[in-house]
Amino acid sequence: MKPLDTVAILGVGLIGGSVGLALRKRKLARQVVGLGRNSSHLRSARRRGAVTATSTRWRTGGAGADLVVVCTPVGQIVDHVRTLAESCTGPTLITDVGSTKQHIVESLSGKLPPHVQFVGSHPMSGSEKTGVRYSRDDLFNGRVAIVTPGPDTQKESLKSICRFWEALGSRVITMTPDLHDEAVGAVSHLPHVAATVLAAVTRSQDQQLVASGWLDTTRVAAGDPRLWQQIFEDNKGHVLKSIDQFTELLGQFRDALAKDDRRTVSRILKAGKRNRDALGS
Repeated sequence: MKPLDTVAILGVGLIGGSVGLALRKRKLARQVVGLGRNSSHLRSARRRGAVTATSTRWRTGGAGADLVVVCTPVGQIVDHVRTLAESCTGPTLITDVGSTKQHIVESLSGKLPPHVQFVGSHPMSGSEKTGVRYSRDDLFNGRVAIVTPGPDTQKESLKSICRFWEALGSRVITMTPDLHDEAVGAVSHLPHVAATVLAAVTRSQDQQLVASGWLDTTRVAAGDPRLWQQIFEDNKGHVLKSIDQFTELLGQFRDALAKDDRRTVSRILKAGKRNRDALGS
């Protein structure tokens, strides 16, 4: 990717901070501007080295930037992109990092000024931790970044966003917003539901006994409940479908165990091991 003059990041937390750190480490932008409402958080981002400048005037902070990366909760992304686009005076590319895509892309398609292009993105590189202090310049290395063009996405804009994530170390996959939401409903959102329910059902008196199995399985349950509630609500249909498929197989496992159906129990255990082993460590 050819180095950019200015990249603006709205929301310099874990993901936004990691974008800034990666850009600066790879010298892919002359200036990285952190935008937000909280001046204390922005100062932390600058001390961390994630940005070179900051502004609490975020509504106009994207003016003059070549690229704006919106790293705010999914429930706010549409409004934030629209607001930022209003202040863009020249050709500007905007992307996001939201965990859902269909509602966001559909809400923005054909709704922005002609000199502003939005291309949806979702780097599969998150963590249960939040805040710029946990950001890393290698967060995207070897991880998948999904890019979801809409019906009015220009080819050059799509190529530019794909090159952007590749330059940060990601392996890029493009798909439609609907297919994205269906897929992440199964491989990202359902695991969070399962981890949360497992953590919630564990009795407090048993917590002193937990070991690596419980801790590994419930790690993502430590994520911000407010952010995840927005994600589940925005992708409700696909999440419900994934929960139904999960509970159906869980029910089969339960019935087989209750009936001493060792063949079915073994089949499900082997299927789980096979799918997990196929991905390596």
